[in-house]
Amino acid sequence: MGIKVPANPNATTLGIIGVGRLAQFIVQGLALAEGRYRIVLSPRSAERARLLSEQYGAEIARDNQAVADASDILLVCLPEASSGRILSGLVFRGDQTVLSAVAGLSAGDLARTVSPARACCTMMPGHANALGMGPSLLHPPDAACRALLGHLGPVHAFTETAAFEAACVFGAFSGASFIFMNRIMTWFEDKGIEPEVARALVADTLRGNAEVVRQADRPMAAIIDGVATPGGISRHCADTVDAGGGLEAWSTALEAVHKRLSGSQD
Repeated sequence: MGIKVPANPNATTLGIIGVGRLAQFIVQGLALAEGRYRIVLSPRSAERARLLSEQYGAEIARDNQAVADASDILLVCLPEASSGRILSGLVFRGDQTVLSAVAGLSAGDLARTVSPARACCTMMPGHANALGMGPSLLHPPDAACRALLGHLGPVHAFTETAAFEAACVFGAFSGASFIFMNRIMTWFEDKGIEPEVARALVADTLRGNAEVVRQADRPMAAIIDGVATPGGISRHCADTVDAGGGLEAWSTALEAVHKRLSGSQD
């Protein structure tokens, strides 16, 4: 299948190599961009690519090189194990940017592989980006990539590699939070609460609390002191979790993911 002529000749062309779930969420989110991006997909994962073409007007290229040739920005959503091999087999231009969403692929390795193209790295939660509400990381800062990611939610840009690599752990935290929410929902359901009510109760609680964190002009310690007072049920709940190692387990888990992403064996 060839690349169609875009309806908007002034649109930035976004090529995507690796049409998995993350790519699907990104294409869905960019539907909010009102035609500012022409989207060209790699042909593998043919059924998903076909659906995205039918539903969102994405185009399907004949191969990965055709995607790269068409792109102003090339978004790489490949598995880490195959990303280096696939990218090293492509030819890039100096006037394009390769934006990698591959966990574990360093900015340095990416830059060497895609030269002479500009290399940037990102991390995002995925599902929330389809709603235009998911945060994205960007390293190094780049105006075109920031504009692209801005249609998918808030963008946090990093100049320092170490800070970016640490921030990337949020991707694991994001996914794990669904497992945490499910555990709380299940507890309410086991107590006789209807599943849809339990789901809404947990989601609405966390959404409301997240807005407090974003909007309150107070340190987190002050917020916590105001809602988890000594002798109250919130403090009792938190202390019980802490006594079971639950709070420390989060720090341990985040550290383990950080070491995995940075390639540390310590």
